[in-house]
Amino acid sequence: PDTFWLSGAVKQQTVTLDLGKVREFGGAIVQWVPGLQASHYVVRSSGDGRSWRDLRTVTAGAGGTDWLALPDTEARYLRFDLKDGPNWRYGIKEVQLQPLAFAATPNDFIKSLAAQLPRGSYPRGFSGEQPYWTILGLDGGTEQGLIGEDGAVEVGKGGFSIEPFVVTGGKVLHWSDVSSEQSLQDDYLPIPSVDWHHDLMNLRVTAFVQGTPDQAQLVARYQLHNTGKEARDFTLALAVRPFQVNPPAQFLNTLGGVSRIDQLALDGGQVSVNGKPRVFAAQRPDASFASAFDSGMDVSHLSAATPPTVTQVKDETGLASGVLLYRWKLEPGQRREVALVIPQTGTAQLPAGFDADKAQQQVAQQWRSKLDRVRISVPAEGKPVVDTLRTALAHMLISRIGPRLQPGTRSYSRSWIRDGAMISEGL
Repeated sequence: PDTFWLSGAVKQQTVTLDLGKVREFGGAIVQWVPGLQASHYVVRSSGDGRSWRDLRTVTAGAGGTDWLALPDTEARYLRFDLKDGPNWRYGIKEVQLQPLAFAATPNDFIKSLAAQLPRGSYPRGFSGEQPYWTILGLDGGTEQGLIGEDGAVEVGKGGFSIEPFVVTGGKVLHWSDVSSEQSLQDDYLPIPSVDWHHDLMNLRVTAFVQGTPDQAQLVARYQLHNTGKEARDFTLALAVRPFQVNPPAQFLNTLGGVSRIDQLALDGGQVSVNGKPRVFAAQRPDASFASAFDSGMDVSHLSAATPPTVTQVKDETGLASGVLLYRWKLEPGQRREVALVIPQTGTAQLPAGFDADKAQQQVAQQWRSKLDRVRISVPAEGKPVVDTLRTALAHMLISRIGPRLQPGTRSYSRSWIRDGAMISEGL
């Protein structure tokens, strides 16, 4: 039968677990009785029951399940000092200690969560799957973004990402619910798109970088299409997440995976990350919210009838997240589009008179002028080879930092003689 612990009617409570002997563990999973959670509590450990060490402070717990990273902990006693909650008492159903590997690193912690939560809640790289991505940038720019095969956009090297979700009929659709395909504009320009296909809708994500090396902006466009036979309510949710597109399996030069967000603020169409304005929405969202990790990751709130109203959070775990929400009623065949501008260098603001379509056309023309200087005539069967050659040239130009040639911008952000010789030959 189910068992649980209930406290007395006093706000300040302490629960101490005696593990019988000193044990090593890496975290804990706390299951709360519905409505009887502690929203504010401190986790402490001790080897002798007299001297205590603070391990973790939770200040915005939301109940349900609390996932606590307690890396490399050794103790006999584990204590929960319960400070406050929404009720006049507390109820705990279960506390499960986790092995050292549970949260040995921030990436290991997210991998542990991804293994126990529905597929699609976290990027596929945290589930041991191999994700693919392509580069976003300017010729000779100093910063480069990425777009992943599932439509997430990484704003810069080691930076956070913006991942799309679609909510309709009370269901949250993410990358694991759709079939995806990837393409390049004109089959070779470095302006990639990811298309989601679902019985109820299609979503196209297109990304590129405009401007100059000292004044560059990454642009992400999102077009939602009602492919059904009936009018339908949709919510396009653009989540600002503390994850790179570069997966945790990548570790040379730049460690992939988690990208800390300690502070997050959403104000209308502006998103500030770690105290700096980073994202500007060309179309003001209908709503937005921010969430500390202890209150639940962004995706956990998307199916709620009423999303959180908090728009600013600080998070000592570095796992804050937030969402821009666009709500539309789309007739059959109808499309709606929004765009985000993410300054990479220079002034952090939305360019005056910004038009996403014109910006994309201009960037496409700039790349054509660079890549079409040499005409290669081949049979139709040879076109993919020529397209690949031109795209490879574009990637060489994007990957270089000023005059420095390098084969990549993350793990291969370096050059050996071999790399330089091959790139020079290509250019």
